[in-house]
This record gives sequence, structure tokens and C-alpha cells, in this order.
Amino acid sequence: MLDRRVIAGLDAEVSAIGAGCWTIGGPAVNNGVPIGWDNVDPDLAYAGLVRAYELGITLYDTADVYGLGRSERLLGRLVREVRRDYLVISSKVGYFSGTASHPYHPTQMRNQLATTLDNLGTDHLDMYSFHSLDFGDNDRYLPGAIEFMCGLRDQGVIRAIGIRAPHTFAEQWATGSRREAAEIRRWLHLFGQIQPDVVTARYNLISPLYAADETDIFRFARGRGVGVLIKQALGEGLLLQSQQSDPPPQFSTSDHRSIDQAFSAARRHNLCARLAPIRARFGDNPTALARLCLRYALQHAPDAAVLVGFRDAAQIHTNATCLGDPLTDDEITEIRALLHSNTPAS
Repeated sequence: MLDRRVIAGLDAEVSAIGAGCWTIGGPAVNNGVPIGWDNVDPDLAYAGLVRAYELGITLYDTADVYGLGRSERLLGRLVREVRRDYLVISSKVGYFSGTASHPYHPTQMRNQLATTLDNLGTDHLDMYSFHSLDFGDNDRYLPGAIEFMCGLRDQGVIRAIGIRAPHTFAEQWATGSRREAAEIRRWLHLFGQIQPDVVTARYNLISPLYAADETDIFRFARGRGVGVLIKQALGEGLLLQSQQSDPPPQFSTSDHRSIDQAFSAARRHNLCARLAPIRARFGDNPTALARLCLRYALQHAPDAAVLVGFRDAAQIHTNATCLGDPLTDDEITEIRALLHSNTPAS
């Protein structure tokens, strides 16, 4: 049985491992930008959703733009077959504008919500997130978008409002000279305006460590009673790679990895070399590495849940059943020493 955690803001108990449903949307392009994933068979993807449910996963995270609706519709098949009150479902809005002038135009937001609810076969969402933080020139659409979201929450159509956090974040950086300063100031401004209930944050083995006097996203959220969902704990699969010997994979123009520099041959080679001591110490196979990644994230934030992607039943089964015993404090210290020897520890 998967561990359960109560997520602040959601005020709900969820499985510690959640199903991240971006990958099952398959290949897609939005406004000329590849946003999808190659090699997704919808029948195998749906079998993965069913297996997730059988394993006790209760948290499912999707978005209107994942596969341009395909991810939501696949999840909707599951929703129609099981008890809705057993599931905690999150979706997002903000990247798909349709024929509107902007994704956060009031008419577009209403249309997207109606489509999302129809796709998912439900009359409510447990969490609805601002997927993009672009609210138009001079934040033209921000006040109306906030009013819309708060109205949905007041009416019980959604339980919680979410936003995504910067990939690297320390509150103190907003007033410093670091290159992240402007982004963090902007995010803190939006956080104050939106007052979200939950934030989604990237965290994994190679996320930076923070000094004791720095407030990372987990401490920041905890101090404000806001919940956290962790994404990319497996580094979109890059952290599971064994020693490279084959040519790097080729991606279609509908796969986001075709333009993501993290998947370039040079970056993959460098990451592979960086991970070599970890593989030698903890195991050079995807299951051992998945356990390491997920345990590392879960133990860093015992009040957060971790979303994992998948394409089929075998992948979600491995990610949900590989956890084993917790990492010891000595093992966590060793991992950080191997990967962050020149980075200050938190």
C-alpha cells in the first residue's frame, strides 16, 4: 500500500506518489511549439491509468494542453469507471488560446474549463492551476483570471488554486544580484496577487542545495500554509539513464525534447558522467535509480506528493512499487557529496 500524505491547501489526503499525465497525451504542438511526447499508444496509456488506480494512486495531474485534450480524455475514461470521490484530480489552464486573443481571456477561460470538465467526466476539480504566468501586456488579464478562479473556488467547482514555482528558488535571491532575481521577484509578486493554495515545484537529485539561511520553495510554502506537488523527480527520465553506449534518441517535431537542450547529446553525456558515481554506488538499472530519485524527493519534503510520468502499466508499476526502505541520513549525505561537492548544503 502506498503511503498517504495530507497536502496543505488541498486539505486532502493523497497517495505519496501521484500520476503525472503529461506524457500520456502523446505528441502535440501548440502555437508552433512542440509540447508532447513521442511513442505513446493510447491503449497502453489507459492501461497505465488503470494500473495506477489498482496500485492505490489517488492523485492525477493533467492539463488542457497535454496532447491538446488527449490526456484529459484518457483520464476521463478512468473517472467514468471508478468512484470519483476516490480520486484527487488536478488540471491546468493558460497555454491554449484557441481563437481568443489570449489564453487568460475571460471567454477562453470559461470555454477551457467547460472542455476540461467534459473531457474528465466530472463536475468539479480538486485543483485548477495557472499553467502559464504570462497574463498579457502589463498583466492585463491577471485581475480577471484571479476573480474567475476565486469564484470557482467559492462555488465549489474547484477546491484549490495552483501555480507553478520557478525551477530554482530561494526567497532571499529576489533582492540579490543573482541571475534569477528578476524571475523570483516576478513570481513573488504573482504569488501575493493570486494567493494560491498549492504550488508545483521541480525537485530532484540535481536540484541545487540551499544554504541554511536561504528559504527554498518547500520552506516558503510551509510557512504560508501552502501545499507542494513535486514534478520531474525523475528528470523526465534523464536521471534513469545508464552509461550511454547507443546513439542518442531522435525526437519528432511534436516532441518537446526536440528543442529542450537538456536532451541534447552534449548535455546528456555530461549528466551521464555526473551520475556515474551514483550508479556505481546505488545500482545501474532504472528500478534502482527510480527508487533513489523518488525516495530523495519524498524524504526532502515529507508533506509533499511526487508526480511521476508514465506511458504504460509497466512504467507506473515500477515507479509506484520501487520505493523500498527509506534512505538513511548517511545515504542522503553521500548522494549530496557525490553530486554537489561544490555546492553549499542546506
